Amino acid sequence: MQSATSEIYRSFANVEARGVSPVYFDWAASIAEDPEVLGLIESLPRHKRQPNLVFAAARLRGAPVGPSAGFRSWLVRHWAEVEPVIRERSTQTNEAGRCAVLLPVLSELDGPLALIEAGASAGLCLYPDRYSYRYDTGGGIVSLDPSEGPSASSCPAVSTRGASRAGCPRSSPAQAST
Repeated sequence: MQSATSEIYRSFANVEARGVSPVYFDWAASIAEDPEVLGLIESLPRHKRQPNLVFAAARLRGAPVGPSAGFRSWLVRHWAEVEPVIRERSTQTNEAGRCAVLLPVLSELDGPLALIEAGASAGLCLYPDRYSYRYDTGGGIVSLDPSEGPSASSCPAVSTRGASRAGCPRSSPAQAST
């Protein structure tokens, strides 16, 4: 029986990387069949096992781009350097999370604001006032919810790296009506 992590890497290879990134396809397909590397990855919290995060952390620490055999050898030798990067970093693939880092600045601007989206989030970053946010100030979690109440989409606490409550937005910015 294959592990859930093995299935994630196999799916990433076949669905996300095939025809887009030959290197990531090769790496993910190889890892899906490699019990030793899967064991390293499975030592991580479940939400940190994503292929794109593992690969990006490895590349950040100097993993060579090339065939999976070389990558595997490098990753096993350098896991002690790669693992902390994976644990402290994250990929940004959700729009509420993107808005969380913009909201403190947006909330300081005189409103109402008219936002323009120039990215690939299908317009979801145009609604920062519709998400619930949690900011970790080091002295506690500061919550910010839409005026209608908590949203179904809430991003995990965003670290403000010791900033005071003053560094967190007090409210979502007013937006111009369309």
